[in-house]
Amino acid sequence: MEKKIKENLIYKGRIITLYNDDVICDNNKLTKREYVHHNGGAGILAVKDDKILLIKQFRYPYHKEIFEIPAGKIELGESPYLTAIRELEEECALKASSLEELGYIYPTCGYSDEVIYLYLAKEFILTKTNFDEDENITSKWYTISEVLKMIDNNEIVDAKTLIAIYRYLAKKA
Repeated sequence: MEKKIKENLIYKGRIITLYNDDVICDNNKLTKREYVHHNGGAGILAVKDDKILLIKQFRYPYHKEIFEIPAGKIELGESPYLTAIRELEEECALKASSLEELGYIYPTCGYSDEVIYLYLAKEFILTKTNFDEDENITSKWYTISEVLKMIDNNEIVDAKTLIAIYRYLAKKA
């Protein structure tokens, strides 16, 4: 196992922190390890009447709109479960009465320590959205067959969304 010798902070932003640490490898060689620290996130697969709720929002790194499940960043001191409850309501105006765990993923383990926790919501009440000032999100319910066609056509390419859908379908089978 590699051992950190020195932590080197490069950048601290609102969402990520970048490090370029000095480490010693198992073979006693010194090297550098760049990585991004992220507080983690929670994604919610909302299902109602055999339909799946997807949001669509512009993602700057790709310069296009992306289909995703509702999700968001875990705030300092907040549990992933409460993040999921909060994000579903903020982005889709749905207050979940309970969530079922669908596991967690390491979306970019080569350069980030981010963990995304996945949940399934089947029961909720309609409330109102509360977007961040820089968010422009639309949401729509899709049948499972529509979602599978969107996956086949590479319209849904977001990793957390794909994994949440496939884990849900595997549990359902």
